[in-house]
Amino acid sequence: MLSFNEKYQGCFVCGRENSKGLRFDFLYDEVNDEVYSHCSFENYMQGYEKIVHGGFISMLLDEVMAKICLYKKIQAVTARIEVRFKKPVYVDEEIVVYGKILEMRGKRISLTARCIDHKGEERALARGLFIRINPQPLKI
Repeated sequence: MLSFNEKYQGCFVCGRENSKGLRFDFLYDEVNDEVYSHCSFENYMQGYEKIVHGGFISMLLDEVMAKICLYKKIQAVTARIEVRFKKPVYVDEEIVVYGKILEMRGKRISLTARCIDHKGEERALARGLFIRINPQPLKI
């Protein structure tokens, strides 16, 4: 299991000490070389009735891309993210998000992320461009 909680306690998505945070865990899949997390969203995260606000889905897709960078000991920040919403995610519904590095060139890292429901159907997809901010590998 990936755990960056020791260093990032205040993170809204994974930090254990953020009292208002989501506290999601992220795991690494060696076979597919990607990071993933099982997630569900509470009622206060809805936009339309019982539908999770797209901002939360976008945040989670961004976060899973950041986590694969951290797993690879790369410190990088989001430069651009493009999200395509295919179907709604509902409050209290469990979904899985996956993040994967597609290509690295110099400081530029191209990534992809996807949100899948329990039937394996895609709910949202993202493409991201991250920029490496520290040339040295992280010591995690």
